[in-house]
Amino acid sequence: MAVSGLWGLARDSSMGNDEIATRYAALLSLRQLAHLLRNVDAVHGLYYLLMHGWVALGTSPAVLRVPSVISMTAAAALIVIIGRRLTGSAWAGLFAGLIMVLTPDITYFAQTARSYALVFLCVLCSTLALLRALEAEAGTGPGARISRWWLAYAALVTLGGYLNELSLLVLAAHAVTVLLARYGRRALVHWAAASAGVAVLVTPLLVISSREDRAVSWIARPHLSDLWALGHQYFGSTTAAALLVLLCAVAAVLPARGAPSQPPGGAAAATGAQPQAPWWRSGGVSLPSVAAPLLVLPGAILIAESLLARPFFVERYVLYSEAGAALLAGAGIYRIGRWLSGAADRRALLWVPGAVVCLSALLLQLGPQQLIRTPDSRLFDYGGPARYVGAHARYGDGVLFINTFFRKARLGYPQDFRKTSDFAMAVSPPQAGNFNGRNKPFVLIRPLMLEHRRIWVVGRMPSAQLASPPIRAESLVLEHHFALVTERQFRGIVVTLWLRR
Repeated sequence: MAVSGLWGLARDSSMGNDEIATRYAALLSLRQLAHLLRNVDAVHGLYYLLMHGWVALGTSPAVLRVPSVISMTAAAALIVIIGRRLTGSAWAGLFAGLIMVLTPDITYFAQTARSYALVFLCVLCSTLALLRALEAEAGTGPGARISRWWLAYAALVTLGGYLNELSLLVLAAHAVTVLLARYGRRALVHWAAASAGVAVLVTPLLVISSREDRAVSWIARPHLSDLWALGHQYFGSTTAAALLVLLCAVAAVLPARGAPSQPPGGAAAATGAQPQAPWWRSGGVSLPSVAAPLLVLPGAILIAESLLARPFFVERYVLYSEAGAALLAGAGIYRIGRWLSGAADRRALLWVPGAVVCLSALLLQLGPQQLIRTPDSRLFDYGGPARYVGAHARYGDGVLFINTFFRKARLGYPQDFRKTSDFAMAVSPPQAGNFNGRNKPFVLIRPLMLEHRRIWVVGRMPSAQLASPPIRAESLVLEHHFALVTERQFRGIVVTLWLRR
């Protein structure tokens, strides 16, 4: 995971929309950051605060992404630990970790300066704490030991909630795991108490972020295509790779027949035992009872909520559910290996299916893995447009952002706009407490446009047909009084240069 994360990390120094927000917020003073969070992005406040300290090490895109690489690397190690703990096999844990590493979406967010990798790590840490707490409950350990693990569990879920409040959906998955374990009323009460404590601690963030719902007004209701995209996020970027990993995951949840092989140190299975009860009825904690709810429930709940109420469904908000897919796939691969080795009476065949599946997943997804490490992998490439303007601008040129959304290019790469004048801006982003600032009214912008001989337009191609009246008015001035000199297309952004007639 570390090698995968560091390979191509700089990505030609290009940053996407969210990464520019991270860099800008991290470089603000604490007073300015508090002003920003009172207006927008309170849900990312803790992450911005952590990055505020990190930028002391550097502010380049590669340095900003290192915390995500570290977090995803630690998460890969936890996948192996949890997989081994739940199956008793290091092979199952290793295969689960490799499936996670080979999933392109995992690499994508390992190389993104955003909180999703840290949330992924927190969810896995809280899951491991839950397993330790349930082990203590089942072993009727001392009360202090049980309380310690439940406190750790509550603290980790709370931390994940403050990194991204939608990580709290993991509580639904954990609730099913606790119920399937059937460890008695005391375990249920302890889990409920821990979850109630999480709810109380995260309530302030939920209240503040509910007042800033304009930041997610762009989210549409989910469609079947979103479900398809979610499946690719969990199982693989190509259809062939996704189907292969999905088949392995299905093998893990099939009911077992006969006596199960015991983990190291467990009691030997009695010969001639009756068919084993399916995992959802047998009680105790098993890999399917942990991984299947983690895979299914957070996404399903978010989709249902987005269909019935305010839409909040975006695939990356439930990225952590990919851990469930990786765990199931790893256990399924190990199970297939046991079938083969048992049929052929050769224990060496245990690892062969894993090698075949992992190698196939790697080869089938080389294209997506390579694309991730290019500027075109993000919805917007701000680095290319900024560098183009910086290389060709002259002192005294004006710059006009068609829609203030694209002013993030100047936030992320201020050195490339030092020769230009952002004449339309009335209030800067730090003063406005947002990422876009505020523009002057058009009646003040028009004479300033006519004072410039050359104007760079960043965002979209100016057109009189644009829906927003201010943008349409600015486009009319350009078309009537200026001539188009240059047009360059970048990922999601168009840069044009206009010369005064």
